Amino acid sequence: MQLLHTDKLPAGHRLIAKLDYLLFKNQTLYIVASDTDFYFIKKKPAMFPEDADEPGLDVFQTGFPRAAAAWMVDAIENKLWKSAAEGGLPSGSYHLKKDVVDEDVAGENLKIRRSMHVGAEQEKGFVLLNFSRPHLQFTEKNFQEIDVSDRLLREGGLLDVLKSL
Repeated sequence: MQLLHTDKLPAGHRLIAKLDYLLFKNQTLYIVASDTDFYFIKKKPAMFPEDADEPGLDVFQTGFPRAAAAWMVDAIENKLWKSAAEGGLPSGSYHLKKDVVDEDVAGENLKIRRSMHVGAEQEKGFVLLNFSRPHLQFTEKNFQEIDVSDRLLREGGLLDVLKSL
């Protein structure tokens, strides 16, 4: 798989949403989907314009099987945001139980990790990981990941986008 260019998507892919990536200033999050997959595509001003992935922009892409969207919503809403009394994980548990963390969704090994420090403001959020897809830019990383904050999910509209998939 190569980086998708949001202004020239291949056949069968469509732009679902364009959101402010609230974790850092001047960054945008695109959500692109096909019938089988969806992608978080984060763009920010290029650190080194001569090496930019797109003119003036560094691009980071994280892919998941489309079925993972419902799994993510369920894990976040019902395991991590709820208290233990409401059926969620006990306080102080910042990761899901093994049967949810390492769940294979559409044949891919996925994990959601709770984090108390994502983004420039060190907000509460999550790291969404796919251990079945290698990183597209850094060959030494054999997985893809993206940080999302609670604020991006709730106020930024990402949770609603995931529910729509």
